[in-house]
Amino acid sequence: MAASEKILITLRLLESGVDNEQQSSDHGLRLLERARDAGDFADEFLLEALQHLMSHKGRFAKIRALVHFMSLRMRAWATEKMALRFITSLEDLSTHLSPVQDLPPCDLLNLDENASSRNVHLGNVRWNGNVESDIVGREDGERELLARLTVQDNDQDTLRLRFVSVVGEEAIGKTALVRSVFNRLDIDHSFQCRVWVHVPEEFTLKDLLVRILKQTPQQELKDLEHIKEENLKEILHKSLMELRYLIVFDNLHEANVMDELMILLVDSKNGSRVVITTPVPEIPSLIDPWASPLKLNKLDADQSKRLLRQCGPVAEDPGLMAGILSKCSGSPLSILLLGGIAAASNDSSPVMEDQHADNHTLHDIVSLSYHKLPSLVKPCLLSLCLFPKDMEIPTRRLFRLWLAKGLVEAVGFTAIACFEELVGRNLVQVARRRKLSGRPKSCRVPSFLHDFLCKMATQLRLLQIHSDTQCTNHSEESKVVNGCSSWIVKYQDDYYHQGFQKSAETEDHQHSGIHLQHLRSYVSFKTQKHGTRSREVEELLRPLIAKADCCLLRVLDLEGVYKPSLPAGLGNVLLNLRYLGLRWAVLDSIPESVGNMSRLETLDLKHTNVRNLPSSIWKAKSLQHLYMNEVCFNKSTNHRAPLAEYPNNLQTLWGLYVGAAKSPMLDVPSKLSSLEKLGLTCNSPAVKEATECMLRLTMLRSLKLRSRDLFGQPSDLNLSNMTGLEWISELYLLGGLPEASLGHLPRKLKILTLSLSGLDVDPMMVLGKFESLEILNLFAGSYNGRVLGCSASSFPRLRILKLWKLEGVKEAYVDETALCCLEELEIKKCGRLTSIHSLDHIESLKQIRLIEVKEKLAKNIKDGLPRRVFIKEDQLVISRSSAQVVVFHCF
Repeated sequence: MAASEKILITLRLLESGVDNEQQSSDHGLRLLERARDAGDFADEFLLEALQHLMSHKGRFAKIRALVHFMSLRMRAWATEKMALRFITSLEDLSTHLSPVQDLPPCDLLNLDENASSRNVHLGNVRWNGNVESDIVGREDGERELLARLTVQDNDQDTLRLRFVSVVGEEAIGKTALVRSVFNRLDIDHSFQCRVWVHVPEEFTLKDLLVRILKQTPQQELKDLEHIKEENLKEILHKSLMELRYLIVFDNLHEANVMDELMILLVDSKNGSRVVITTPVPEIPSLIDPWASPLKLNKLDADQSKRLLRQCGPVAEDPGLMAGILSKCSGSPLSILLLGGIAAASNDSSPVMEDQHADNHTLHDIVSLSYHKLPSLVKPCLLSLCLFPKDMEIPTRRLFRLWLAKGLVEAVGFTAIACFEELVGRNLVQVARRRKLSGRPKSCRVPSFLHDFLCKMATQLRLLQIHSDTQCTNHSEESKVVNGCSSWIVKYQDDYYHQGFQKSAETEDHQHSGIHLQHLRSYVSFKTQKHGTRSREVEELLRPLIAKADCCLLRVLDLEGVYKPSLPAGLGNVLLNLRYLGLRWAVLDSIPESVGNMSRLETLDLKHTNVRNLPSSIWKAKSLQHLYMNEVCFNKSTNHRAPLAEYPNNLQTLWGLYVGAAKSPMLDVPSKLSSLEKLGLTCNSPAVKEATECMLRLTMLRSLKLRSRDLFGQPSDLNLSNMTGLEWISELYLLGGLPEASLGHLPRKLKILTLSLSGLDVDPMMVLGKFESLEILNLFAGSYNGRVLGCSASSFPRLRILKLWKLEGVKEAYVDETALCCLEELEIKKCGRLTSIHSLDHIESLKQIRLIEVKEKLAKNIKDGLPRRVFIKEDQLVISRSSAQVVVFHCF
């Protein structure tokens, strides 16, 4: 293992394992500081070598540079020997770190020492498929809240604006309850505008106005944060006048500002609702004295047992369940956390017999859950406090950040393994699943746990927050005045700055108190759709560019930042960068110097205006993931790059554009032997050659292929025979398909999406024989015929079927032996479809969703299902014991 890797692992163990008593000692803090210094030394040394070699061109110049570097190497010899001795001592320390670290004073569970949290091995827990909206034990409260939000169009009383307060102590489940109703399909369709505002403990009226307006369907405004408060009031008042809206104010602690806001909330007598969650019992009567609040108490014994059963094997041991429940006093979060610990450890005797057995606080349980984590998982959990409180975090973004920071690995201790460990222990909640695969799409950290993580990061001197009185929001928008940091997060006009603090006089390169030489991660959440171009990165890096110096930054994440100004020399100073995130940044181009980032692993340009990339990007030999939007490379048409020019480890190439059949762009995917995921747009004449090139990509698992004409409109997909691509499991085809093409598709597909295929013959006859197919999406214009049928024994493994905008289809039928594993059916905007015969034999069916279909179809399905049905004027709601309530929009 390389010296720098040993330092990194030991540093992660130290940062995750130093307890409060060790932190208070000078020895513990000095050790942590020396570990970080050693890590910095290793990275600085390698960057110095790289910079010397890059700055000289030609054979003799490189030799002179190498001689110069070796002299530098000799001068650093003494320092290196000292660093290696330090590494040895740290390795020795890390082997003894677990035994010497004490657990919190109240050790609630007597877990086996061999399964200690300081062990680097993961537990036996995995995600059980639930999302945060799948609440257990609060069904009565859910029904009550739903009834208060429901609008009866013929009942004038329910059309009035109503305020609904949900009251209960901290971490009792108020937010989870309201979110479970907020995310329901019937609520989504009932309100024209839904707004969720997490209210910090300190806020101003302007803060709330800006947050609400950003979620309303008004015309886009520039620089909302810079508009005067009085103007924001007027804009909000006008935008709500014509809408049936649902606004949630979550975690309200102070009612003073709300009085003024309530005046602005328009009562158009159309059924609008405002929901407030608060731990303060007096607030509901101050907001609406005539409304009775919905009070949440602790779970009773039966509710607690049902919730604990969600933790898997714990439910198989009655003694274990009783011991856990005796410690939790009906607290939902405590039950889930202790259940997660027990499930991960497989311990059958968790209850510790001590005199303080009944005096455990939620903080004790949260602390125990953290300390029982495997050592290498703790830094990953701590890094979640980089994200704003209550934010829905995309797993895509989180996993790439973990990998770029060096917290996880591509193989072995992977991001998904770490994530499932955290979810299985109930430290992280899955917010949404991916529609096609069902895998986690986004997640969220419970508010109480987020507070704990921020405190823990502060105690470890990873996090320093200083108030900036110029910020709009004094609690969530802060700025670091001084410090040497590992992580920096920027919200609007503020920094969340994380790292070990040093004297300001020791650093040459500073920007607003940020010591650039030690900065490892810079993540910005300064998101807006229009407005002033962001120059934060340009200003941040100006001192380095001026001196042609480089820094240790590993992560630069500007996702959603409006047109960030990137300096031309960006790639010359960020030689250590692993992750460059520019998704949704509305950029038109990126600097050519990006190719100099030899350690860059991920470049994300998806949803930008960048259409041409410099060919220098192929010099980034460590590149693994490249996301784009129909991009060409700046290369002359008669130049074909040698094989050695392309990165050997590239796994994702998304958004490449190939023009003519002889385009040099066809060389690109065919020479990337490690490619696993490919998104390709071709002009129609190039499609056949492109698919032939893919036969060489034996690692390819996911392919999206789109054909377009010279005017950018969908065109024909003249595919070559793809049956040889047996390794592809996910395929998305957008463009016209000849009827015979379906028989030439890979036979082992699990996910297939067709769009604008223009098929006149029922595709189900051929696709029903694809025995591995689990998800089938027939989108707009994929089939033009009148009848869609699933014949006998077809689709033996299909779980999800989606039919969107099939405007020619009038009738569909399902044989009684077909679709035997179907779980979800969605029909959207199929305006002529009036009947489906029949679905009743499908025992696995859990959800049916109809959107903008004829009422005749909805009633046809209802009549064919022996289930309880409730019909409203414009909705048909079907419920069954094992399925969630589903809304059908009809016309």
